[in-house]
Amino acid sequence: MSTFAVFGMTRDQALTEARKNVKTTRKTPKGEESLTMDEWNALCEKRADEIMLGQKVKQLSPMFDAPQFAREFIEIARKTLNSRSLHIRFRAPLKDDTGRPIINRKTGAPRIGWQDYQHD
Repeated sequence: MSTFAVFGMTRDQALTEARKNVKTTRKTPKGEESLTMDEWNALCEKRADEIMLGQKVKQLSPMFDAPQFAREFIEIARKTLNSRSLHIRFRAPLKDDTGRPIINRKTGAPRIGWQDYQHD
């Protein structure tokens, strides 16, 4: 059962997200004006820098069967990528403030979600 994955943010992921969200036009007093490719790329780079300074993380790796494979992924990523906040999470039943599992009302089964994995 694959339950472990690496979460974090890389420069490539931040740039991809920025390219999806940065508009290709800007507002002017006369209406909207298209940005040149250089201007748009500069805005994308600026937005990617902001994302890298933020707290948002994404799943970076495929699912692994054991945490040691996720640790190996983190070691390689740190050597080869510009990244931040790399950590391992695993799929487990979600719990409320009192420690009881949160039950899905529709199915009666415990809700499953990502939790941080604490390793040695």
